[in-house]
Amino acid sequence: DKELAADSVILAPGRAGSSWLAQLAQKYQLPTRHEPIDVGVRVEVPAIFYDEAVQVNWDPKFRLRTSTYDDLVRTFCTNPYGFVIREIYGSVETGVNGHALQYRRSENTNFAFLVRIGLTEPLEDTTAYGHSISHLAYTIGGGTPLIQRLEDLKQGRRSTWTRIDHSYVRPTLRAVTPGDISMALPHRIVTDILEGLDMLDRVIPGVASGSTLLYAPEIKFSALRIITDKTLESKIKGLYLAGDGAGLSRDIINAAITGIIAADNIIGSGN
Repeated sequence: DKELAADSVILAPGRAGSSWLAQLAQKYQLPTRHEPIDVGVRVEVPAIFYDEAVQVNWDPKFRLRTSTYDDLVRTFCTNPYGFVIREIYGSVETGVNGHALQYRRSENTNFAFLVRIGLTEPLEDTTAYGHSISHLAYTIGGGTPLIQRLEDLKQGRRSTWTRIDHSYVRPTLRAVTPGDISMALPHRIVTDILEGLDMLDRVIPGVASGSTLLYAPEIKFSALRIITDKTLESKIKGLYLAGDGAGLSRDIINAAITGIIAADNIIGSGN
């Protein structure tokens, strides 16, 4: 391997390099901690429900506190007239995500509806916890994500293609298994989702209707966070961290900002 000498280095491998970066942190004894993850579903509703909100903000974000557990539930990644897609977690587990296309539109809008999960002793590894949920969903879904009508979830019964096809929301992702999301997600998360959608319905009327489609699981993993100071410098002088792979951000914009912070401090220090 080629070696390069430098007074300052920024490590920013991105989310895909988080495991590699965690190995480096262990090798060089950089202090780390596990960050919370977000677990929930991808919600799909008729686009007209969200039209007013997306005219104000293309990706409106709502943060809610549920009544039973006082948990944080939030919307994320809204895709007006978009499509639900599959996403791979690890080697085999599958989950869901969503996107919108410039030249092709569906009749629906989808968004993530997520519960923030943080763990303490004896298990602090939120990544392992998230993979255990996705693996269970993978098993129940026969290798594909689950889909369920909100009405069926409330009634305590699994969805079927007949029930889904009789509803007025047509799923944009059909490579899924109709089933019971409560068999895959923990009871607390299901309770948070049901309560949260009822709260969101007061702002976006219609999202808590019986025909609303829920796809599961959607999990936003967080990389192992490498501890830095406010300049994003690690305990090794001149070694700076940035981006999702270091657990310092959770999205593209904030990942870019961490890179700017690190670069500004290198310039300011004269290195």
